[in-house]
Amino acid sequence: MLIGLMGGVLVGGAVSLLKSVEDHDPEAIVLSMLQKVRGEAVEKGEIIELTPLPEDAGFIWGEDGVENLPKRDGISVRLLRPEVVAAFLIGGMLEERSIDRVRFYPDGSCDPMRIQIIRGETRRVYAIDPWTAAPLPEGGRKSP
Repeated sequence: MLIGLMGGVLVGGAVSLLKSVEDHDPEAIVLSMLQKVRGEAVEKGEIIELTPLPEDAGFIWGEDGVENLPKRDGISVRLLRPEVVAAFLIGGMLEERSIDRVRFYPDGSCDPMRIQIIRGETRRVYAIDPWTAAPLPEGGRKSP
């Protein structure tokens, strides 16, 4: 019985630890946010724009939707065009021009886009499916 009690405490603690790690993971926050905005557009039956806040602070949408990103050094999140239009190398890392906003439509679709997340020297780009606002299977590739 004591072992069962200890197991219950450890499992509960592990679940809360994993949830707190997920709450601070920029990738999980951004991908979850896309679904929130999509759901709000469908629910309200209107077009909702998602706009990045300055200095990678987060994103704002609709009348009162705000998603703040955790402040950590070396983390950058940007909205990119669906394809590389103009890019250049800075310090060996590909740099693309970001887009100012993405629209989510009442039918559940959104503008074509990619999400770029940079952590230190690791760059991850997620291609987002415009019909579901979810990352496409080939997205999330790391590049130096």
